[in-house]
Amino acid sequence: RESGDAGALGLRAMGQAERVDEPGKADEAQRLQDQMLRLQADFENARRRWRKEQAEIQEQANGDLLRQLLEIYDDFERALKACRESSEPSATFRQGVEMIARRMEGFLKSYGVEPIEAVGKPFDPARHEAVTHEATDSVPESTVMSELRKGYLMNSRVLRPSVVKVSVKKEEKEEGVPENGTRDRD
Repeated sequence: RESGDAGALGLRAMGQAERVDEPGKADEAQRLQDQMLRLQADFENARRRWRKEQAEIQEQANGDLLRQLLEIYDDFERALKACRESSEPSATFRQGVEMIARRMEGFLKSYGVEPIEAVGKPFDPARHEAVTHEATDSVPESTVMSELRKGYLMNSRVLRPSVVKVSVKKEEKEEGVPENGTRDRD
C-alpha cells in the first residue's frame, strides 16, 4: 500500500497524475512538487556558481603565468631597443630577437593580453603606477608623460599596471627667490 501511495505522489509531483483520491494527498503532492522544483533550481544555481568559480580560478592561474612571461617579454623589448640604438647591430641578432618578440606578442594576444596605452593619457590609478613626476606646462596636469614599464590588460582587466612618470603643474616662482628656494640675507 505504501509503495502505491508513493507512486501516486510521485506521479502527481511529476505532473502526470490527474487526481489523488485521498484527502490531503493533493496538498502533499503539491508541496513535494514545489520542493522538487526548488531543489532543481538550487542545483542549477550551484552548478552555475561552480562553473563561474572554476573560470575565475583558471583566469587567476593564467594571470600568474602571464605576469612571469611579461618579465621575459620586457627583456626582449629592451634588447630590441638597444639593438635599434646601436650604430652597427648584428642584422641576424636583430631579426632573431624581432621574431621572438612577434611570437611572444601573438602568445599574449591569444590569452587576451593587450598593452595599456599610457603615454599622453590622463593618469588613472587603476591602470597606472606613478613612480615619478615632472613639473611642466607643456601638457595638462596628471598626464602620463612617459612609461617606464608597460602595463597590460587581460580580457579588459588590469594584469599589471603601467609604471609611469606623471606631469604636475609647474609652480610659479616668487620674485626674488632663486631656483634653490632660499633668499639671500643682507
